[in-house]
Amino acid sequence: MNVEFENINLIKQMSCDMQLLKKLLLNTNSKRWLSVKELAIYLSYSKDRIYKIKDTTFIEGIHFFKKSGKILFDRVAIDEWVISKETTDEINQSQRQIVDNILSSVKEI
Repeated sequence: MNVEFENINLIKQMSCDMQLLKKLLLNTNSKRWLSVKELAIYLSYSKDRIYKIKDTTFIEGIHFFKKSGKILFDRVAIDEWVISKETTDEINQSQRQIVDNILSSVKEI
């Protein structure tokens, strides 16, 4: 690669910019487990909305885990949920229907 002499001074700035971008990328992707507050910021939702989605849509053991009285959300599973929201909603509805059917059959007995 040939670099013209007048552009040599840009190499140092480009190197600094690349290092800054690398740090930003590492900080963005390095944290897998998010608190309610962090997830609210990550998704640009309110904390109340996160709790509502947790109760109605997310599945414990997949999207979130309870550890020592704290709820930790799996950023990877949340990202997948955002990308394939329709599929997840269908799965959740199907699972809820199965539970409802079981509960209905138990009440009849």
